[in-house]
Amino acid sequence: MFIAPAMLAGLLAIALPIWLHRLAKANPTRHPFASLMFLEPSETQRTARRTVRYWLLLALRVAFIVLLALAFAGPLLSPDAASIAAADAKLHAIVIDRSLSMQYGDHWQRALQEAESVIASARPGDQLTLVAASGRKVDVLHDHLPLRDAGVLRATLQKLKPGVERLDYGLLMTTASGWLTTPRPPTQMHLISDLQQSASPLRFADLQPPAGAQMQFHDVGDAAQENTYVADVKLGGDLSSATVKIGTTAAAPAPRSAILDIDGKEVARKQIEFPAASANTAARRATEEGEGAPPTPSFAAREIEVQFTGLEVTDGSHRLTVMLDPTDGLAEDDRLFAMVEQSRPRALLVSRGSDSDEATYFSAAVGSLTSPRLQIEQQSSETLTDRRLAGAALVVESDVSALSSDALQALDDYVAGGGSVLMTLASGSASRQTRLLAGLRIGDVVTAASQIAQLQTSHPVLRSSGDWHRVRFFKHLLVTAAEEDKVLATLEDGSPLLIERQVGSGRVLLLTAPLNRDWNDLAIHPLFIRFIADAARYLIGQNAAHREALVGAPVETGLTAAAGGQIFDPEGKRVLALGEATTADRFVPAQAGFYEVRGNASQKWIAVNVDRRESLPERMSPTALQRWQELRSQSPVVESGAQAKAGASALQRSLGYLLLLVAALLCFAELLVANHYLSVRRDARVTS
Repeated sequence: MFIAPAMLAGLLAIALPIWLHRLAKANPTRHPFASLMFLEPSETQRTARRTVRYWLLLALRVAFIVLLALAFAGPLLSPDAASIAAADAKLHAIVIDRSLSMQYGDHWQRALQEAESVIASARPGDQLTLVAASGRKVDVLHDHLPLRDAGVLRATLQKLKPGVERLDYGLLMTTASGWLTTPRPPTQMHLISDLQQSASPLRFADLQPPAGAQMQFHDVGDAAQENTYVADVKLGGDLSSATVKIGTTAAAPAPRSAILDIDGKEVARKQIEFPAASANTAARRATEEGEGAPPTPSFAAREIEVQFTGLEVTDGSHRLTVMLDPTDGLAEDDRLFAMVEQSRPRALLVSRGSDSDEATYFSAAVGSLTSPRLQIEQQSSETLTDRRLAGAALVVESDVSALSSDALQALDDYVAGGGSVLMTLASGSASRQTRLLAGLRIGDVVTAASQIAQLQTSHPVLRSSGDWHRVRFFKHLLVTAAEEDKVLATLEDGSPLLIERQVGSGRVLLLTAPLNRDWNDLAIHPLFIRFIADAARYLIGQNAAHREALVGAPVETGLTAAAGGQIFDPEGKRVLALGEATTADRFVPAQAGFYEVRGNASQKWIAVNVDRRESLPERMSPTALQRWQELRSQSPVVESGAQAKAGASALQRSLGYLLLLVAALLCFAELLVANHYLSVRRDARVTS
């Protein structure tokens, strides 16, 4: 086969060097002779004119023309002749589920067997792609391998292991067009999975395969999988008791022990027994959906509560672990990690002086909060340091313009590291260079009286703060919020009164009016106490949200370049390299357990758990799988007709470049041989 067979017409040029060699002028050698006057004249026969001379030179010139014509014609060398002949060659994309539920029983061994069967069923000319999917990661391990390299794919399969994350089928399919790449031949996507219902996306349309691809399911799950897991743990208000929820899908699970561990030490153990459960109505549901013969009945997930009392929890943060003994076929969900905070959160009030009006107002409002009850400390604006900020659950700053440069830097690092701040602006705030106010434009003071125009009453801070329209503002700052800011309240001229902004890993609630009776009467309204209490509760709650996470979900580090720090996984290994610890704003935990974050002159723990949705063995119904299989992309097919032919040709190797290189070498050799013969002829003339 040739890319441009018309270029073979150039082979006719072979006649040119042959013709030239036969018509080459003869230069006979002349010898002195006596007079020819007595010889009879006759016609001279010059046979040398019709004799081809210099055969090596002629051969080189003919070979050069042949190679040049072939190089431009582009002959194709196919490593597998069958791949050219097979017009219906396919790409088999083997997508293997590496989620947590694949650790159950023999799911993984069956998945490997299914992958082997797909490889064995491929025909000569087909291509293979191996994809491992779990969590939010889709790893293309081998891309478009020819069938002859299937051994490489088999070796990779044997090294794979199931992970601990949850697979989202919606994410897998919406990204398929990217990791399948184009152009490609018609594609058969082989999804090897236990087909859990919990992996389905919220929108069924997200399951649509890419153009030119068809779905084929390889079910390796169990119709009646039984699993027992720790669902949740909650501590009582005084932290002297704990309620643990144990979930199970088994009809009659064997008795097991629930173990409560605090800071690596076992503090309680209880024997638990599950009551027998009635069979789930899976068969009836299948009949109602018209799925034909009902499947084997399964058992719905149910929970029981286990109470632990008489706990003695000291002040401070504690790591709490609940475990089941013995473990079952899915051991990862037989443990649950949680963080417990026994000490009262510390609120730091920063003002010009302890006797100022702002300090009095804020102290009274924050002190009214009873759930949680805060430990209030007051700090002067001039002497604020990062050491005083360390460990504070909330900072209330009455006037940012009163802070020194060092204090501003310390407050910036505190917020960027995950801290929460409630602060007010004053006339001199515009001149302060701080990340807390970055992108915020603070203008002149507007002396016209104004009132509240709009409120985001759906926000937790303003949901139950009373009638803001009665608050009078005698003057206010003309402020323009940044695009990324969330404006919660505005005045009549459109100037924002309350702004929420994200700074690094922390959060800031910014009140653009100082608590001064010359500016407004906000502090003397009954709603002020409730507003500050709700704001403090909201900010503390946001700060506490960073204490728990799921495997595979991004977690904000809370580390800054100024303070430094490091993150350690449950095995005590560094999560980030030394150069990444201060530049990476988040990390993705790869295993369940407690992660330790050291930095900003403090230490905190993050409890990371596996997604409990992986513990539920409910499977996608046959109707849903059929609908998924019938989905077709509305986009045009990736390859058809001439495109498919071009794609098949791309798999073959063209010899054009190689032939062109050999032709160049022959051209060089022809020059050397031609010069040699020319020098011989010149020597012959001189000799004569």
